[in-house]
Amino acid sequence: MTYQPPALDAELAHADWQGIEHLLDELTGLARQDATTAAVFYRTLLEQLITALDADAGAIWSSAPGASVRLAYHNARNTAAAQLARELLAERTATVELALREAKPRTAGPFTAGGQNSWLIVDPGAVDAASAKGLAIELLTKHDVAPASARAYARVLAAVSELAEDFERRCELRSLRVAANSWHQYEQYAQQVHRSLDAEQASFALANEARRVVGCDRVSLLEVRGRAVSVAAVSGVDTLDRRSPAIRALEQLGRRAAPYGEPIWYHDGATDLADELLAPLEAYLEQSQARVLAIMPLLEPADRDQGEVEHVTRRVIGLLVAEHFHGTTSPDTFRDRLMAVRGHAAVALHNAQVHSRMPLARVSRALGHLRWLTSARQLPKTVLALLTVAAVTGLLILVPTDFEIEAKGELQPRERREVFASDDGVVAELLVTAGEKVTAGEPLIQLRKPELDLELRRVLGELETNQKQLASVRSERLQDVPSGVDGPRRRDPHELAAEEEELKAKLAGIEAQQKILESQLTALTIRSPIAGQTLTWNVEQLLAARPVERGQALLSVANVDGPWDLRLRVPDDRAGYVLAAREELGPELRVTFMLTADPNQTLTGKLADLALATELDAEQTSTVAATVTFDRNDAAGLRPGATAVAKVYCGQRSLGFVWFHDLYEYLRSWWW
Repeated sequence: MTYQPPALDAELAHADWQGIEHLLDELTGLARQDATTAAVFYRTLLEQLITALDADAGAIWSSAPGASVRLAYHNARNTAAAQLARELLAERTATVELALREAKPRTAGPFTAGGQNSWLIVDPGAVDAASAKGLAIELLTKHDVAPASARAYARVLAAVSELAEDFERRCELRSLRVAANSWHQYEQYAQQVHRSLDAEQASFALANEARRVVGCDRVSLLEVRGRAVSVAAVSGVDTLDRRSPAIRALEQLGRRAAPYGEPIWYHDGATDLADELLAPLEAYLEQSQARVLAIMPLLEPADRDQGEVEHVTRRVIGLLVAEHFHGTTSPDTFRDRLMAVRGHAAVALHNAQVHSRMPLARVSRALGHLRWLTSARQLPKTVLALLTVAAVTGLLILVPTDFEIEAKGELQPRERREVFASDDGVVAELLVTAGEKVTAGEPLIQLRKPELDLELRRVLGELETNQKQLASVRSERLQDVPSGVDGPRRRDPHELAAEEEELKAKLAGIEAQQKILESQLTALTIRSPIAGQTLTWNVEQLLAARPVERGQALLSVANVDGPWDLRLRVPDDRAGYVLAAREELGPELRVTFMLTADPNQTLTGKLADLALATELDAEQTSTVAATVTFDRNDAAGLRPGATAVAKVYCGQRSLGFVWFHDLYEYLRSWWW
């Protein structure tokens, strides 16, 4: 829009017509930009209008039905002009009200203020008939305003008013578009959150749809059941890890916030919460790193009987937690949208909770989903599906196949012995190495017991002493001393005989102790119980100079050249099938197994024995021990302790039972 100067430009010699033209062009561009705000538009309008018309001050006034005019925007050339505008505020207000009431431009003055005469020029613009709102542009100038100049001023202000009216219409249109878009989003939100009565589906719909409508980075929904608070859904997350620190911190925050019952707002550290809420809030923010957080309580909907009764306490059934990680440009919009979604969220969550607590709710939902199968349109597909299901069921029931029970085990030589310590002591010498061939009775380990050595030396000393005493007594009895010869008095022969017998008895006891100690010393030499090969690895490091206790296992010796067995651990809940098969097919059931170290090699054996008792294995699982014999010539590279996976043949059963017997057992145990 290009403004043409009025014909009375001689009356406005002080006006900058080029500036007026530039002003109108710039205002036209600003009015057509969607990003232009009212503050920017009217500030630019007043600044350039004052400059172009050489006025002292200017203002934008607005009016609403039933209210007095309001000064919306104002500007002045300098401080003196601003002071003058304040002194003439009453006159300005009266002139604007009169212009708006009469709906035509007015010129008022002169007003004497600040020692000078001032004039007011007001253009009321057009009044919106729908809303009865008015907008007026006012100029304050010290120039004398003759009737011709007033008309020229009026024409300029009229052109500017038209642009202002155009800008207001565009602003209103943008507001209507935003409102329409918002209502469309709210409508879609309401449809989505009320679509399902399943608690889980409703919770995830609430979190994801609320995030879309509110326009935040993440929304979490917490369910409140009495004092228990749990995270029900997080937007953008399919499954929740309830052991994660963030989920635990959020639930702790929810337990403190639920009794509060009011919205909680946090914005970049700005919050006025009590310490009981501040501590869990800080703990959660440390995990989530959110800059803006809002906790909106979802209240139980009021009963119809209550209506709008005040002072009715409604319990909190959930919490809606909205977060921004990078801040939000409009906190007011954030709050308004969150408050808008609150009502639908509370109703949807309440309905889902009530429906989930109904008896047989899951069964009724499943039957409801199947209703579409009986419609006329879907009937051919339904019949085809039923025939397919019947055919598959018939195959599962009528087609037989091998029924095998899987078990894990390990290979071991059939002849294997553990070598135990015969007494407490210290390993003095290792006479074999790992993997060495040994014969039956061959020394393996030499133990030493210092206490036994000391006791043997003591017994040998007593033995030597008693032997010398016995020899002395015998020598004294054999001596023949004539009577009357001077010398030591000779003891009575009977006394010597008694002493000799006593020494003999004592000597016999000492010799018996010696034999016992020597047998104990001999037992300290650990010998191989069978001929074979030592299996214990790293014997030197395990036993050299180590103290051992009586009965402690020291080595393993096995005849690796003899027959081998597979020692299985059949799960306790599968052992019943094996026992039934042994009674029906015979004790020696066929077993096929595969070594885990060589999956390409499959061996066959027979079940030789099955234990009567159940034991716990290393994984604390109840198992039944079983022994499988096989021809060792069929296997290559046998290693003691090699793990294997075996399948025990238990006859033939239907295909459905073989495939789904685990499910069958689970349902049967659950039923009982």
